[in-house]
Amino acid sequence: MFGNTGSSKRAREEDPDEGSPEMEKVACDRCRQRKTKCDRVNPCVQCIRTGSDCTYNRGHKLKEKRQRVLISSVYERRLEYIANKLDHLAEVVGRLSHGHSSHATSAGLRLPLQPSFHHPSHSSSSAPAQAEGIESTLFAHVTFTAKCLQAAVMDANLPPSDAPELTAALNSLWNTITAQTQNQILECSQPFAEPLPRSLTSDFKDLPIPSLDRIMACLRLAHEGSPSQLYWPFEFGSLGDFTHYVIRACSPGPITEMELIIVHYVLAWLFTECANLTTGDPLLKQDYEVQALVCRQSLETLLGSLSFHVATSLDAVCAMYMATIHCLQHGKPFTAWAFISKASLISQTLGLHSPHATMGPAGIEEAEEDEDKIQRKTRLFWAVYVLEKALALRLGRPSTIRDSDITLPKLRLDRRMASLLHNRLPDWIEVAGLYGRAYDEICSPKALAQTADVRESRIRAVAREWEGVIAARGELYKHPEQWTSHVLAPGLSDFIIHANRATEYSVLASIYRAIPPETEPSSSTPSSSGDRGITPSPESLAAARLSIAETNACITTMLAADADVDNVAWPSTPGFDVWVTESLLVAPVMPFLILLGGLVHSVGSEELDLDILRRIVDGVGRLVRVPRYARCRKYGRVFRVLYDVAAAFVEVRDRRRMDVYGGEMGVGVGAGGELGGLGDLDAYLDWSGGGWG
Repeated sequence: MFGNTGSSKRAREEDPDEGSPEMEKVACDRCRQRKTKCDRVNPCVQCIRTGSDCTYNRGHKLKEKRQRVLISSVYERRLEYIANKLDHLAEVVGRLSHGHSSHATSAGLRLPLQPSFHHPSHSSSSAPAQAEGIESTLFAHVTFTAKCLQAAVMDANLPPSDAPELTAALNSLWNTITAQTQNQILECSQPFAEPLPRSLTSDFKDLPIPSLDRIMACLRLAHEGSPSQLYWPFEFGSLGDFTHYVIRACSPGPITEMELIIVHYVLAWLFTECANLTTGDPLLKQDYEVQALVCRQSLETLLGSLSFHVATSLDAVCAMYMATIHCLQHGKPFTAWAFISKASLISQTLGLHSPHATMGPAGIEEAEEDEDKIQRKTRLFWAVYVLEKALALRLGRPSTIRDSDITLPKLRLDRRMASLLHNRLPDWIEVAGLYGRAYDEICSPKALAQTADVRESRIRAVAREWEGVIAARGELYKHPEQWTSHVLAPGLSDFIIHANRATEYSVLASIYRAIPPETEPSSSTPSSSGDRGITPSPESLAAARLSIAETNACITTMLAADADVDNVAWPSTPGFDVWVTESLLVAPVMPFLILLGGLVHSVGSEELDLDILRRIVDGVGRLVRVPRYARCRKYGRVFRVLYDVAAAFVEVRDRRRMDVYGGEMGVGVGAGGELGGLGDLDAYLDWSGGGWG
């Protein structure tokens, strides 16, 4: 045996073609097949003993040595949980991608196709391809109301004969919502679409700007104009201070992004004001409007390309404040919040909320020498405070400014600083503070954690404060010339007063809407079902009716001014038209939704509230036909489809109630809805006041 082994080793040494080292590490083919031990030489001992051919599979690859990985049972359970979640999400995305298939209820009513908010590209083909939608905060309330309307319709157990009418109205509602969903995504992803020119240098100084002679002409008109004609916002600083910014922007040398934002925003505003003052020369007026548009486009390019880091300076506070106003005027509240919160934090970092910080590092001596600069800081801080508080409540977010940290005296507006057109009323700081308290007492997580009784008492306390504000402002509106030097035409002044009142009553209706609903025993009525959350209180309904009435008065005033061809008091610039449509139609959205909730979940005032809603829907429809107010179309579409669903639902419900009453009381109901036989209208009203019957 030993001789054979030696000969096999010698054969391997003499054979230059012996297998590669890779083959020496594996058994021969026969030993591997028979699972016998092999000495892994060529030929091996086993093959020599049996006289078999010793072959190796040269294509065989060695397996890598496996390494055992030990995973604890905790991680195994986590991995299994994650895998199940991924499977569930994949299933949900698959359903959203293919859409919700309509299915029939027992009554024959088909559910409308609801939109997929994660995939707006799958919207209905019957909807507009690129519909301009309302702002995201209001759009969320509209979507919630639409779901509640649909739930109320489905819970009504309507007969099959009434199903097609309501199905068509609901489908139209969801198609409109689907068409506007994409706009909400674009608002957050790309707030400004102005492209950055390729030839632009990194300091943005080469952005288009009006010529120096045009700028000087505007500045001269602003210097020579009286406060009753041209209102200069006090938070901008003096007109002389702005002239220094213009010199830096139009002359060689470095300039910061914040300074450029100030220059382009103020120039856009200034050219717009000059266009309003220029009435005798149509060509000059048009040129002013064109230059204002150039400045607005350059401003949006700056804001869209703004760097993440913003220097802590007074210019940054002013620039972020101006960017906020620009975003609000163009329906971008979330982008506006990003700017105003930055302005608030920078102003507090600079210590503008404290009177000692406004004196400068040299102390009181420096404060006495530079009183104008201290006044500018004070005015700018309070302007930021007012705007930040209002926008925080509008978006339902906590304020970044704590009132307890402010030691700066409140700014009192004189007649030159106050303006009805720019919503600078003498009580502007007190109202902003009430906005902050409204969030703390109603919307904050701490307030929502309180019991229903505590929440209701706090809500009613805030509502009483706001009713006091409305009453005090009513006296101011009677004589605006006594507290402001900015004179407005009677028609424009009436419009702004009605618009302000519409907003004030809208806020009051929203405050009362937050009152927790009373606990009621379960029944078959829709008002006690799971979607009872939109059931409004009587106070909320009353304030909503007043708000919509003021909005209808605004629309009437606008249509009358547009019909008067000789009327030159109303500004006709695009910027003013944007301000009018945004401020006018944002206010009635919440009152409109509140009245819809009252129509669906209560009985007794359907005819009155439907008439109120119909008038505003028709008024916005007439307003849309005026070219300068075409932006109202986005609100008109939403108002129309919501009204159609509510009107159809109320009509079907009333028809059903008449049928039920006739069956129970033995009363005949005519084709026109009149009661016959022993029918008594008072008895029917008494019977119908208790619910569905």
